Amino acid sequence: MTLTQQRHQLIEKIRAIDQPEAIRKYLGLLKELIETVNLPNGDSRLAFVVNRDQKAISAHINFFLALRLYRPRQGELEFWLTVKKACRERIESLAVVDVKPLSEKSDYISVIVGQSSDHLLNHPVLRSCWEDCLAELLVTTKRGPHTASHNRFIYQAADDEAVRGEIMADAFRSEQPADEWNSVEEAPAVYEKTEPARPSIPLNLIIYGPPGTGKSFEARELSRTYDSEWITFHPSFGYEEFVEGIRPETRGNQISYKIARGVFHKACLAALQKAGYATMADCLNDESETRRQKIARADAQVLIIDEINRANISKVFGELITLIEPDKRLGATNELWLTLPYSQERFAVPANLYLVATMNTADRSIALLDIALRRRFHFRELLPDVGLLSVVDGVDLGTLLRTLNERIEYLYDRDHLLGHAYLMNVQSHEELCEVFSDRIIPLLQEYFYNDWRKIQFVLGDNPAWRKAPDQKLIWVKKQYRPALTKELFGEEPDELTEVVTFEINPHLLRREYHQIPREAFTTIYQKP
Repeated sequence: MTLTQQRHQLIEKIRAIDQPEAIRKYLGLLKELIETVNLPNGDSRLAFVVNRDQKAISAHINFFLALRLYRPRQGELEFWLTVKKACRERIESLAVVDVKPLSEKSDYISVIVGQSSDHLLNHPVLRSCWEDCLAELLVTTKRGPHTASHNRFIYQAADDEAVRGEIMADAFRSEQPADEWNSVEEAPAVYEKTEPARPSIPLNLIIYGPPGTGKSFEARELSRTYDSEWITFHPSFGYEEFVEGIRPETRGNQISYKIARGVFHKACLAALQKAGYATMADCLNDESETRRQKIARADAQVLIIDEINRANISKVFGELITLIEPDKRLGATNELWLTLPYSQERFAVPANLYLVATMNTADRSIALLDIALRRRFHFRELLPDVGLLSVVDGVDLGTLLRTLNERIEYLYDRDHLLGHAYLMNVQSHEELCEVFSDRIIPLLQEYFYNDWRKIQFVLGDNPAWRKAPDQKLIWVKKQYRPALTKELFGEEPDELTEVVTFEINPHLLRREYHQIPREAFTTIYQKP
C-alpha cells in the first residue's frame, strides 16, 4: 500500500470515529509512545494499524497491543492503554475502570478509559504504569498474535505537528469554523460561559523572605487547591531538565538517545489539556479566537518552583524568559511561540499556567537576581509574624523572636532574620531548648561564621547584658591573657592579641534540658 493510500485509509477511519478531540488526544498519546520507545518509522518492532473490521486505530510494539482508540457500536469511545498486570490494583484505586487481559496467560492488561473519563489519561500513576510497560514491551522476547501491517502515515501524523494539522483539517473540513459562529452561544459546549478555577494571584509570582517565614507552606496550600507540579531547583539544574534535552537510555546492551520533556514542558501541556487540546501542535494550529476562548475558560495548572534562586535561572529558562510574560502567552493579546532547539517543535506558554516560586533571601537577595527575571515576576515578601507565637512555660516566644531579629538586622541585615516557623510548634521548655540547640544556634553559626561575639550579642550572652553564668547559652571557654599564652606555648608569640574562645552551653549539647533555666530565654529579651 502506498503512502497516499495509507493517508486515505487513516482519514476514512478518523471520519468513521468522528470525535475530533478524541483523535487529537490519541495522536498526542502516540507521539509520547514514539518518544518513549525511540523507534524510527518502519522499524519491524513497531506497527501502527488502522483496524479494518472496527472503528479503531491501534499501536503495537513487538506484536503486543500497546495503545488503541476504539469506538464500539454502543457506548462511548474508549482509550486502551496496555500496562503490566501488577499495576492493576494501583490503577483501580484511582477510579472505576475496565481492564482486559491481552490473552489468558498474558502478563499484561489493557486499561480501558472512556471518553467521559479521559482526564484519567493525564494521571501520573496511569502514565507511569503505561510508560514502564512500553519500555518492557520493547525488549521482551515474548510474542503475541499479529497479522496487520504498519501504516507509516499514522506515524507521520503523530510525530509531525504539521502533518497532524493537515490530516485533521482534511478529515473534518465540513465543520463550521470558529470565525463563522455568530455568537459564543452558537459555539460548541466547550465555549459555554463557566467560571474557571483560577487563583487570585499574578501568573508569575515569587514568594520571598528569610528562612522559616512560611514560603513553602503558602505554596503547599496553593497546590492543595489547584492541580500542580512541584520542582525544587538546585545548582546543577538546567534547561535540559526544565524544558527539554537529550537523555541517554540503556535497553539491554544498547545505549540510545532520546529527546525528553522537562517539567516545565509537561506543565504547559497539562495546562493546554485543561483547555481541550491534546498537544501543543493542536493548540497552535487552532484559530486564534477559538484558542483564546478555550484557554480563557480553562482551569488553572500551577507549577511550583521551590528554592528558585539556588539554580542559574537565566540558564534554566533560556529563551522562554520572554514567553512567560502574561501578554505573550497563548490566549493573550500578543501571544508568541518559538521553535525549541532539540525537538524543533513549536512551543508556547498557555495563559492558564501559573508559575509560583519560593526564594530564601538568606541564600540570595532579590537584588542579585537577573533583571529580566525581576521584570517578569511579581514579588511578595513574607516576614516573621510574631503574632502567631504564644507564651510557653513563662517564655513569650513572640517577644523572644522579635528581639532576636532586631539584633540580627542590626548586626547583619533583614534578609537573614529568623522566621516564626522555628518556634511555631514549641509546646514546652524541652522543645524550646531543642529548637535552640538543633536549629537556631547552628543557623546563627552559619550567619556569623567564627564570630562568636556577635552570636553572644544576638542571644544576650555578652557581659554587658549581665546574665548569670548558668543562664547563658554561649559560654566563654578561655580568655588567653599573657600568662596563659606563655603556659600554652612556652613563650608569647609576637604581635599576639588577646584571644577568647567560646563554647555552647554543655548542658544544651548533652540535652540536659532540666539544667537549662527558663531565664536563659526570658533574659534574651528582658534584661536581668
